[in-house]
Amino acid sequence: MTRREIKSWLMDMDGVLVHEEHAIPGANDFLNRLRETDTPFLVLTNNSIYTRRDLAARLRASGLEVPEEAIWTSALATAAFLQDQRPNGTAFVIGETGLTTALHESGYTLTERDPDYVVLGETRTYSFERITQAIRLIGLGARFIATNPDPT
Repeated sequence: MTRREIKSWLMDMDGVLVHEEHAIPGANDFLNRLRETDTPFLVLTNNSIYTRRDLAARLRASGLEVPEEAIWTSALATAAFLQDQRPNGTAFVIGETGLTTALHESGYTLTERDPDYVVLGETRTYSFERITQAIRLIGLGARFIATNPDPT
């Protein structure tokens, strides 16, 4: 069996590079080695709360240097998917800055009236009123998408 050359790395953030607010032992050495060998890498997270800038700052505070452009979130994936499905559409969003920023930057307009999509992301403050409104909008024809169906 021939060993194939590794041309790039995809890695999860939480539990792989950091645990809570602390770098995982060896994470900094690994990132330094990727930079030394000019190996492209992308840090992935299913957390849609934060923007790439927020996450880069969080990693920096943990002692890890990861440029914003090397971070990909579930919010960015959702925004790219929606832009592909219905360019420059509209969305009613339950979520935080990471999600709303990603949708705005992809060309989406956030609205509470007749949206193309109801988008559910992570938030620290789920509101009964917003959830009720989302259910009504889905009943009126808005399509539903969640940034991360992970029940945890």
